[in-house]
Amino acid sequence: MSELSPLDILGKKFVIKFRGYPANEVHEYLTEIAGSMESLMRERGELRQRVHRLETELASFREREAALHQALVAAQRTAETTMETARDEGQKIIEDGHGLADRLVEEANARARKIDGVIQQLRERRRETRSELIRMVELLQGLIDDDRSRERDERTTPQIAVLSPKGEKSGEKSG
Repeated sequence: MSELSPLDILGKKFVIKFRGYPANEVHEYLTEIAGSMESLMRERGELRQRVHRLETELASFREREAALHQALVAAQRTAETTMETARDEGQKIIEDGHGLADRLVEEANARARKIDGVIQQLRERRRETRSELIRMVELLQGLIDDDRSRERDERTTPQIAVLSPKGEKSGEKSG
């Protein structure tokens, strides 16, 4: 059956028979049906337009969804690559730090050994200097003791000899 239009309904003619339906009631009813059908056809046209618009929007949303999906996949790959790179760099920094720490500890130990050697040398020089000072003190003490002994001897022995004039003998007085 083909699709009927409101004009088809309004233009339909029926054969008049004896004792048939009243023509004006049938005509009014067909007019109502035609109006309803026209309204339904208009609504159907609007719905088709709406369906078309929604299908267009849906296609746009699907394109956006695909683009977002691709962007998310790319972002995830980038994030994974970035994290892997950061992890590798972090590991390298840690290894470099351990190497540097080991080197610094070794240098510090070498310096400590060198300082310990210098301290030992200074202690030895202190002992030697102390021994020299003790010898010098003993020498000076000996010189002081010798000087005291001489000073005692000097008190008993005259230091200046008195000379007598010519002709005088010692013990004689002129006068």
